[in-house]
Amino acid sequence: MFCRDDHFNDPDQRYCQICGISMAQLTQVSRLGPRPPLGVLLLDDGRTLRLDTDYVVGRDPDTDEDVTAQRARPMRITGPASGVSRRHVRVRLDGWHVAVVDLNSANGTLLHRPGTAGPEQLTPGVPAVITPGTRIDLGPRWFRYESHRNT
Repeated sequence: MFCRDDHFNDPDQRYCQICGISMAQLTQVSRLGPRPPLGVLLLDDGRTLRLDTDYVVGRDPDTDEDVTAQRARPMRITGPASGVSRRHVRVRLDGWHVAVVDLNSANGTLLHRPGTAGPEQLTPGVPAVITPGTRIDLGPRWFRYESHRNT
């Protein structure tokens, strides 16, 4: 949805993420437009990846059929990755939401959601929608989803 000043926004936002104007000042008529990146993935080794497409995460994500078909990018976990599967987890963009799916990894995936007391174990194959600030643990390695969006 576009604000009065023609900035493209998530349709669920109450205020424009660019200029801050209330989205209630519109007639609520939606127009299609290109979705901007939904944030970044910050890896424990300092790398930052722009979240504008799906990612397959693991020691050897290039073997995933979605990576070879260019429907997802590989996020290779290198170095001391004991406990990280070849294809461990998928980060999936679903509209304006970010979800993670454990790809039947050998050691599982934990989510640390902001404001919760403890980690949540992902059920393999079941997508879990995450919010900015969520940390995803893959054995001893991790990455975090961050965004300027306040959803």
